[in-house]
Amino acid sequence: MSLFEEVGGSQFFDRLVDRFYESVATDDVLLPLYPEQSDLSGAKERLTLFLQQYWGGPT
Repeated sequence: MSLFEEVGGSQFFDRLVDRFYESVATDDVLLPLYPEQSDLSGAKERLTLFLQQYWGGPT
Protein backbone atom coordinates (compact mmCIF):
# COMPACT_ATOMS: atom_id res chain seq x y z
CA MET A 1 0.00 0.00 0.00
CA SER A 2 1.39 3.42 -0.93
CA LEU A 3 1.55 6.39 1.41
CA PHE A 4 -1.01 8.02 -0.87
CA GLU A 5 -3.50 5.27 -0.01
CA GLU A 6 -2.56 5.08 3.68
CA VAL A 7 -3.29 8.75 4.34
CA GLY A 8 -6.65 8.78 2.58
CA GLY A 9 -5.86 9.51 -1.05
CA SER A 10 -6.70 12.68 -2.92
CA GLN A 11 -8.84 14.16 -0.15
CA PHE A 12 -5.88 14.23 2.25
CA PHE A 13 -3.62 16.00 -0.23
CA ASP A 14 -6.36 18.47 -1.16
CA ARG A 15 -6.75 19.43 2.51
CA LEU A 16 -2.99 19.58 3.08
CA VAL A 17 -2.40 21.91 0.14
CA ASP A 18 -5.42 24.05 1.03
CA ARG A 19 -4.03 24.59 4.53
CA PHE A 20 -0.58 25.39 3.17
CA TYR A 21 -1.89 28.01 0.75
CA GLU A 22 -4.17 29.55 3.38
CA SER A 23 -0.95 30.35 5.23
CA VAL A 24 0.88 31.48 2.09
CA ALA A 25 -1.91 33.95 1.32
CA THR A 26 -1.27 35.79 4.58
CA ASP A 27 2.52 35.45 4.72
CA ASP A 28 4.50 38.59 3.92
CA VAL A 29 7.59 36.57 2.96
CA LEU A 30 6.09 33.72 0.92
CA LEU A 31 3.29 35.46 -0.97
CA PRO A 32 5.61 37.72 -3.01
CA LEU A 33 7.26 34.58 -4.41
CA TYR A 34 4.08 33.82 -6.39
CA PRO A 35 3.55 35.78 -9.63
CA GLU A 36 -0.24 35.38 -9.40
CA GLN A 37 -0.63 36.55 -5.82
CA SER A 38 -4.33 37.31 -6.16
CA ASP A 39 -5.15 33.82 -7.48
CA LEU A 40 -3.15 30.92 -6.05
CA SER A 41 -5.41 28.26 -7.59
CA GLY A 42 -2.88 27.30 -10.28
CA ALA A 43 -0.09 26.88 -7.74
CA LYS A 44 -2.42 24.86 -5.49
CA GLU A 45 -3.35 22.54 -8.34
CA ARG A 46 0.26 21.98 -9.37
CA LEU A 47 1.42 21.23 -5.82
CA THR A 48 -1.51 18.89 -5.22
CA LEU A 49 -0.80 16.92 -8.40
CA PHE A 50 2.92 16.75 -7.62
CA LEU A 51 2.41 15.48 -4.07
CA GLN A 52 -0.19 12.92 -5.13
CA GLN A 53 2.05 11.51 -7.84
CA TYR A 54 5.18 11.59 -5.68
CA TRP A 55 3.53 9.64 -2.87
CA GLY A 56 2.08 6.91 -5.09
CA GLY A 57 -1.18 8.35 -6.34
CA PRO A 58 -2.51 8.52 -9.88
CA THR A 59 -0.19 9.73 -12.59
